Amino acid sequence: MRKRQHSALTLAANLGAAVMHTGITLGYRWPFLAAVATRGIGPHDAAELKRMISEKVDATAKGVVQAQTEALRITGKALAGKLKFSDAYSAPLAIVSATIMPALRTVKANSRRLAKRRA
Repeated sequence: MRKRQHSALTLAANLGAAVMHTGITLGYRWPFLAAVATRGIGPHDAAELKRMISEKVDATAKGVVQAQTEALRITGKALAGKLKFSDAYSAPLAIVSATIMPALRTVKANSRRLAKRRA
């Protein structure tokens, strides 16, 4: 497994990309949500709404597990005496990065999937 580099710049770049993909996703989903609000929920609409919710629950669960895994990895290194000061300094950033990565991947996948569906 390759070692991940955690930096504030990488985190900011990932969040910036997530903003772009969120905008794309909302651009495709607003008309859908407006139509559902005005005409009710059909069978296809129900499937898409269920998918929207399950994707968020899945990304949240994965984020929680990855945050705990990263925290345990850092704790294990500290207990073994292998945690350098530079690692301790970037530990919170590593945990935050691990937490949000599943959500960032989901946002990116949604924007691509919805763009293909529209085309």
